[in-house]
Amino acid sequence: MSNIQQIALSRYIPTEAIEKENRAGWIDYGHNNLYPQYLIDLYYNSPIHNALTNSIAFMIEGQGTGTILDNALQGISFDLKLQGAFVAEVIWSMDFTRVVKINHLPFENCRLAYDKEDEEITGVWYSRDWRNSRSKKGKPEFIPAFNPSQAQEEPRQVIYAHGMMAGSSYYPKPDYFGALNYIELSHQMGMYHVNNILNGLFPSFIINFLNGIPQKEEREAIRREWEERLSGASNAGKFLMTFNEDPARTPDIQAFPLSDADKQYQFLSEETAKQIMVGHRVVSPLIHGIRDASGFGSNKDEMLVGLEIFNNQVIKPYQRIIEDVFTPILGDVQIQMNSVFDEAQIVDVTPTETTTTTIDTTTDPNAITEKVSDVTYNGAQIASALEIVAAVGLGTLTQEQAIVFLVQFLGLDVEVAKSMFQTSGDAVAKLSAQKKK
Repeated sequence: MSNIQQIALSRYIPTEAIEKENRAGWIDYGHNNLYPQYLIDLYYNSPIHNALTNSIAFMIEGQGTGTILDNALQGISFDLKLQGAFVAEVIWSMDFTRVVKINHLPFENCRLAYDKEDEEITGVWYSRDWRNSRSKKGKPEFIPAFNPSQAQEEPRQVIYAHGMMAGSSYYPKPDYFGALNYIELSHQMGMYHVNNILNGLFPSFIINFLNGIPQKEEREAIRREWEERLSGASNAGKFLMTFNEDPARTPDIQAFPLSDADKQYQFLSEETAKQIMVGHRVVSPLIHGIRDASGFGSNKDEMLVGLEIFNNQVIKPYQRIIEDVFTPILGDVQIQMNSVFDEAQIVDVTPTETTTTTIDTTTDPNAITEKVSDVTYNGAQIASALEIVAAVGLGTLTQEQAIVFLVQFLGLDVEVAKSMFQTSGDAVAKLSAQKKK
């Protein structure tokens, strides 16, 4: 048995969110002080995690506040979702009596400043590049915490706010923190399949060396060399070359198949997606543009019920964090969720009995009230409507048939549908303009 060497092809070591006080005056976050960058890397490399983060961040941002906060609101909402916290820069007026500007500072560029004697957070250290914090470009700059009484001495201040905090941590953790292993798995599966395809789906194998039994130290060296060449998802499917003087001493490489590989991959893919959605507290994947096998019976029902639950349990708590921070500064700050999921814009696809609807298309075009400017349609409605109008021009559909399609299947107002066939073409032009916007 001592002649058998086990090769550890890969071992997953989770990236820890370690926190450590730095003698320079800030709190290090993660290995090499780069944990926020690690979360950003996962965001870019996991498709479903990326889609959910974007969707939820846009919902948190809502329709804005109508204040100077709006310029920074998108970045604040994104960081609050992705990192679990945000940092905003506050600029005071010339007479130091009011806040005149709020800027978003990327959370990954900020580290908390800590006063060890007073045991309190005093602001942040800002660096353009924490990987090269000793360079001129990346040299950290201290920005004090928000304090109206010090506005004249420090006209540039920062606000640091966060969501969930666990234990004695300095930094918060994002709400999907428990799903990080599955987000990492999603990333690694993508790498594995791409590398496997690029290398011709080369199978797993056993390597038998036929040139005698070397000493233990030499066996260990050989094992480490093969591990280095074969470890990790990026090495999936790589082929090997050996050089030998005697064919009889050539290593014997025997491939062995992975049973039910397709089922294993399918299970991993489905389970990973499920656990990532659980980590993001997704009620209905459809409202985030993700389709799965479950649902409430129809797209409309699922989206309406799922949106209401998700809005109350996830979006509004995030928005309250932002409102509670900025209301004392700016007055009555309220964030309204985007109305892109309003009931009127959700198409009901529940199967129903076929009925024939007759629509009067003889109305005088000059008497039709133009409603395109007053109604906002989503991108799918606009694109489909323009295609139907084009089909009439090509003779594929009659005008009457087209109006039925526009009203019944796309949910357009009857007068808007009729007006799209006026000789002036104003309705089509305005819909095209909405689509471009």
